[in-house]
Amino acid sequence: MISKLKIIILVIICFFVVSLQAQTITGRAVDQSTNEPLSGATVQIENSLKGVVTDVGGNYAIKVSPNKSVTLRASFIGYKPVLKEIVVKQNESITVDFQLVSRSIEQDEVIVTGTRISTARSNVPLTTSVVDEKEIESSSEINLMPLIGSMIPGVFVTERGITGFGVSDGAAGKVSIRGVGSGEQSRLLVMIDGQPQFMGIFGHAFPDMYQTSNYEKVEVIRGPASVLYGSNAMGGVINMITKKKQTDGFSVRVSGQIGSFNTYRGTVTTGYKKDGFSVFGSYNHDQTDGARPNSKFNGNNGYLGLTWRISDHFDLLWTGNYSAFYAVDPGSVYADTSVYSNNKAWADIKRGNTMFTLSNKYDKVSGNLKIFYNQGDHSLYDSWVSTDRNYGVSLFEGLTLFKDNLIGVGIDWNRYGGIGSPVMVPQFVDGTVKMVPSEYNNKWIDVSEKAVYAFIQQGMFETVTVNGGIRFSDHSLYGGKWIPQLGLTWRVTGNDELKALVSKGFRSPNVKELYFFPPANPDLRPESMWNYEAGYTRYALNRKLKASCTLFYIDGENLVEALPNPAGGLPPYINQNSGAFQNYGAELEASYRIKPNLQVNLSYSYLHTDVPRIVSPKHQLYAGANYSVGKFDFSASLQGIAGLYTRTDDLSTTNISEEDIQNYLLLDAKINYRMIPSVNIFISGNNLLNSRYSINYGYPMPGISFFGGFSMQLN
Repeated sequence: MISKLKIIILVIICFFVVSLQAQTITGRAVDQSTNEPLSGATVQIENSLKGVVTDVGGNYAIKVSPNKSVTLRASFIGYKPVLKEIVVKQNESITVDFQLVSRSIEQDEVIVTGTRISTARSNVPLTTSVVDEKEIESSSEINLMPLIGSMIPGVFVTERGITGFGVSDGAAGKVSIRGVGSGEQSRLLVMIDGQPQFMGIFGHAFPDMYQTSNYEKVEVIRGPASVLYGSNAMGGVINMITKKKQTDGFSVRVSGQIGSFNTYRGTVTTGYKKDGFSVFGSYNHDQTDGARPNSKFNGNNGYLGLTWRISDHFDLLWTGNYSAFYAVDPGSVYADTSVYSNNKAWADIKRGNTMFTLSNKYDKVSGNLKIFYNQGDHSLYDSWVSTDRNYGVSLFEGLTLFKDNLIGVGIDWNRYGGIGSPVMVPQFVDGTVKMVPSEYNNKWIDVSEKAVYAFIQQGMFETVTVNGGIRFSDHSLYGGKWIPQLGLTWRVTGNDELKALVSKGFRSPNVKELYFFPPANPDLRPESMWNYEAGYTRYALNRKLKASCTLFYIDGENLVEALPNPAGGLPPYINQNSGAFQNYGAELEASYRIKPNLQVNLSYSYLHTDVPRIVSPKHQLYAGANYSVGKFDFSASLQGIAGLYTRTDDLSTTNISEEDIQNYLLLDAKINYRMIPSVNIFISGNNLLNSRYSINYGYPMPGISFFGGFSMQLN
């Protein structure tokens, strides 16, 4: 007992001696542009758990051991982190101040999706929106797609439950932009670092793969981008940009959450960078019993990215992503429950993609070579088994000949398709209708596309930028097609911008529409549309406020839809090019950084379609706010939807009580507490107004739900 007491006393004495020897670093964290103090900013010693939070005046004090070199990292939500390396000497007073630069509103924010290389956003005529790292991290979402669908005007994403989108009947995750892209077809292109993500057979992206932990930001083009990206970019582009280790050293982040309906989510990310080589990896797990019986979901996702700085002019990037999901379909509330009871309607999905990118960058020339491969294996309860592939090569080079000039040229080649079984079609056999094997059953089918394109962007008179481009795309079934684009940006004043754009988009029918399942039709033609838009952006209040308005008109033709068979007989419905379609509307966005620790965002969109279309609400409203004080971070968002069609026909049975048109209001909130700079705990609530609504017909969404969790970061 006496020996134990001596040990405790000795430990206390040692701790007291070390504390006396430790040096104190003091300083202040402020906004670089306004010199306002940043209350609640984190100042941390790199690669350790030791750190402090600034007080109301932005002041901090942190103790470090003397006679050693340390790196201090200052960070604050909505600001770029700042690192400073210092040498701590014995009995020396040290003051280290930090000036942080806000990244919430930047006039010359750099984007890559609009021109395939880094370009000032203000010079690109395409209407683009960005969901940045701050917005991703402040959300409690584990998947990117719902976040995109709520925050960006004109973009809508379908959901059917607490987590997981599923496949086959009742599948969610359908995305539309300005009313284009709704339904089973994908008329917009989802990409990872410029890599197309659509499945080889079904022609659309698989949303359960896109975890928030893997991406640093998302860039969305609202409107056609077919000049740069070809087919499927008819209605727009969603480009998810992967995380990369930015600073030398090792980092790891662990997070987890638990919530309503026995929902569990966990994430581990890690990174390392040194001497031009970096690695970033993540693992995600997501599971739930679901808000309805027979709606279980279990998903695992792994991501790895390697970057090698070969020289001052060349970089090599490899990324790989693998996902495995087991989802159960609870079925429509109006369907025969025996089909979906006892978790019988299951889907087992495994998908992976990989890409090599070789980038070059000189003063006048920059570009990249991308080689990508995407594969999926699907197995469903109804005996459907399939394998699909999508692979290709993309080469792009940008050249600057003189001031404010950019010329881009590129070549794309893409092949996609797959094999599936059983593929069945209806036929009259002995006077009765029977399902018999199709000629495409267990037969590998694929198509290919190749293209060349060029664009030029030229600044004139210091305020005007003209952007024009053209693409020639050659399809293995449809031959050649020319796609043009012409745009103009005008910086009227230092705080006012005008944009105008005329662009054409197109989409080639996918393998499923052409060959698999009734109502497949191998005689389909490509869809196409013209898009006309004009926009105005205004900066005010010392650039703390940014507001923009965009008006658009869409004129399309050859839309593929399942319509009654004009020849009669079987199948009763067949895919057909239904003719012209017209959409028009308006989109508003505003962001106001009231104080360094308080920001609000607002967006609204109005959409008119020629006929009712699912996944295309008439009105969309989003309002969000983020506020930090001391160790607390508060965020809240309000989403309003009106005029959302969940179905557009009357083929269902009678006595259905659900309204075809949905109008609802959703309130979400999150409170985050920084116990220490490296450890956070949070609680979040979804649908706090307990709104009753459906996005997929017959799939009611959950009411109030709560989640609690933690995250621990070691830089």
